[in-house]
Amino acid sequence: MLLKLCCDIFKMVIDMDYYKAYDKRYKQVHDKNTLWFSFIPTLEVMDVINKYDISKDSKILEVGCGEGRDAIYLLSQGYNVLGVDSSKEAIKKCNELSNYLYKDKFKEFDIINAKLAEKFDFIYSISVLSTLIDDYHRRMFLKFIKEHLTDRGYAFITVIGDGEERYSSDKDLAFDDIKKINVNTNEEMDIASTSCRIVDWDSFLKEITECGLKVKDKWVSDRIPDFSLSMCVVVGK
Repeated sequence: MLLKLCCDIFKMVIDMDYYKAYDKRYKQVHDKNTLWFSFIPTLEVMDVINKYDISKDSKILEVGCGEGRDAIYLLSQGYNVLGVDSSKEAIKKCNELSNYLYKDKFKEFDIINAKLAEKFDFIYSISVLSTLIDDYHRRMFLKFIKEHLTDRGYAFITVIGDGEERYSSDKDLAFDDIKKINVNTNEEMDIASTSCRIVDWDSFLKEITECGLKVKDKWVSDRIPDFSLSMCVVVGK
């Protein structure tokens, strides 16, 4: 009985991790029959796929697929993609938006606390690292990517920021509701605050190299949907 109680308490702590506030936000937005993020595919993803010769036979993983805009697009183009997200609500919406054509291609999965049994030729993640505030969580994110890349694989990671700005929200307020404008409806909504940490280039590159990943390319982009500027990197082992 005591062991079960301890396990239940531990599960409650895990379930209340600040970065999981996005599940609450998605539910709030979807209850209003709209999406939180715009559904235009990220052009930079296709640019990297083409530049690094990622074929349709390559095994591709999207870390933090959200409502599925990029994974659904790539799947519709014949790419072999698995999309994972810690939000159950997000995965539910991915299946709804794709008319359940790719049910085995979307998975509720928390990369901070678990591993997959396979490795991938290409991993991409759009603005997900920016939702992680704790250094430990950020290290686990990058460690997951390294451990799940094939020896000759590449990963494309974007984070919010211009390379100079630094900012961190209060993670203790992640589940608190605030007013924000929905990019799809221009409506002001009461939704979960969630979390955000913006770092500069030096800090970002240091995080990457300390986790044993090698930077192949880096740039600042204004083409990441819903964000003004984002730092972009392509990394490998």
